[in-house]
Amino acid sequence: MSQTRLGLPCLYLAIFLLALTGLFAKLIPLDAISIIQLRGIVAAIGLALYSLLQKRNLRLPGIRTYAGVYALGLLLGVHWVTFFHAMQVSSVAVGMLALFSYPMITILLEPLFTSQRMKAGDVAAGVIMFSGLTVMISQDLFVLHGSVTQGVLWGVFSALLFALRNLFQKYHFNNVASDNLMFHQVVAVGLMLAIFVDYPEVLTLEASDYLNLVMLGIMSTTVGHTLLTFSLKELPAKSVGLISCLQPVVAAFLAWCVIKEMPGLSVMIGGGVILSVSA
Repeated sequence: MSQTRLGLPCLYLAIFLLALTGLFAKLIPLDAISIIQLRGIVAAIGLALYSLLQKRNLRLPGIRTYAGVYALGLLLGVHWVTFFHAMQVSSVAVGMLALFSYPMITILLEPLFTSQRMKAGDVAAGVIMFSGLTVMISQDLFVLHGSVTQGVLWGVFSALLFALRNLFQKYHFNNVASDNLMFHQVVAVGLMLAIFVDYPEVLTLEASDYLNLVMLGIMSTTVGHTLLTFSLKELPAKSVGLISCLQPVVAAFLAWCVIKEMPGLSVMIGGGVILSVSA
């Protein structure tokens, strides 16, 4: 099978593995910061072992590149923490759907990186996306402490951070190998959050919880992101973006099957609006 023919199966597998993060956010009995710190450590070990097997050099070209990539790691870390927090205070479906406002946010922010004028159609799509978010929180509108509202607000903030990280990475570090970028960013996440980990709670985890952490760090982070990067090289970016909108749908379905978490009607309608625009 050619590499091009492998792109689509790799993308679908990546979507499934990335969708599992919602379950881990609910199943691992730790706060979001502790989960993300441990996720970063496990992912760094996995990427280091992969590079060792491939005999690849993980060093970056120059001090300025190190500084920039580790700054991207800080953005990635806060993005992960706020994303997991969004799912923990609301539901997997709410957190995932709010996060998937990031493609539209990326389109709205990209002119700042390219000096191109923003198109009227992009602004209109942004307004539609905002209306979808409003529908999602309609069940507790104007109640800032409502679970859906909190989930949407944290999810959109996470989406903003993710969009910024991706744009800086694309326009300032496109010459650095993707596995090198990911390795140093997850190392930055592990270092940044190390002092905030709830170590007494970590020590009380059961064997199944540690297994979930390893699965999150290796399968949903290292393997999932590697497969996604591979698919981006083999398939058109628009196709990857369109198919990736299946991720929150898969995540919500898995949450319903495993932890019996059913999204409300307003969440499904608002999420459908967001996905239609993001696609």
